[in-house]
Amino acid sequence: ITAIEYDADGNLWLGYSGGIQIYNGRYFQTIRDQQILKDPRINDLQRWNNDIWVATGNSGLHRVHKGTWTWFQPMSETGPGFYEIDSMVVDPATNALVIATNNEGIWIIRSPEEPVRFEQLAGKNTPYGTMDHVRKDPMGGVYLFDQTSVAHYGVETGFTPVLSARDLSPIAVSINDISAGPDGKLYIATDDGLFIWKDGQIYRHLTRFEGIGTSPAVRTVNVDALNRVWFSTKGSVGYYIDTTEPENFIPINLVTPEP
Repeated sequence: ITAIEYDADGNLWLGYSGGIQIYNGRYFQTIRDQQILKDPRINDLQRWNNDIWVATGNSGLHRVHKGTWTWFQPMSETGPGFYEIDSMVVDPATNALVIATNNEGIWIIRSPEEPVRFEQLAGKNTPYGTMDHVRKDPMGGVYLFDQTSVAHYGVETGFTPVLSARDLSPIAVSINDISAGPDGKLYIATDDGLFIWKDGQIYRHLTRFEGIGTSPAVRTVNVDALNRVWFSTKGSVGYYIDTTEPENFIPINLVTPEP
């Protein structure tokens, strides 16, 4: 499985290397017809309002609107200027779709309404255009990253550098994945454990000694609706809950004893 998404009707979409399976709670529908999917390899799935957007192999982008499929042909007059998408997310602040490609930089679709317009934010030969992964920021905007650095993009603020791998460790580490929490923390999966970034510095570093498993390399990380931080390593899957900042504090009254 390469991608997972729910549509507006609550159906579960599963993308894999040979098409899509849609589960409605009773049975699966399989879509692998190349008359619909120009490339059956699914790179990513993203719900945007009531539509599902599908990134397929090296054939660009598809959209499913009220059961009707549309293919946006790469390098065509009205199509995108890219072939292969790595990932895409909807900016919760502006409801724009931000797309990270493997070789053609960062792109944005500001509105899903017709006509769909593709706009390049950063070219492949620019510093931010080399970042080929994108993740949602629940507080607004998106995060972009590659193996060595993380940046933030907002429609009003533009690109802002966040951190580099050197900020995390004096030894060389590779950034494998990131996920942003609703509380502003950024969780960074690396070959040397899971880093938590807060207020411009390392808040916590979770390694094998803190219980992430026998492997120090964290492959993926994702924050769920309950603020649990799910992570995967080579040999295990688990989650982390930060209990050091409780929502409800117990008041303490200090009493000065008399002699």
